Amino acid sequence: MLTATVEDKLSRALELVGGSIDPEIAESYPSLEARILAQALENVELAERRLREIQKLMGDFSEVLV
Repeated sequence: MLTATVEDKLSRALELVGGSIDPEIAESYPSLEARILAQALENVELAERRLREIQKLMGDFSEVLV
């Protein structure tokens, strides 16, 4: 029963990071738990880069409108 709960949690965590692990991350970390956490961090970093780019584009757009 405990194993099923752990597997369910790992499956859900994997689902939350997009369902797959980057191959470089998969090679770098020995456990699935570590891979999921590393992928989650990578996803956050990517989202931050995209947000900064969007903010820059919107700032450029606002300057054009003024």
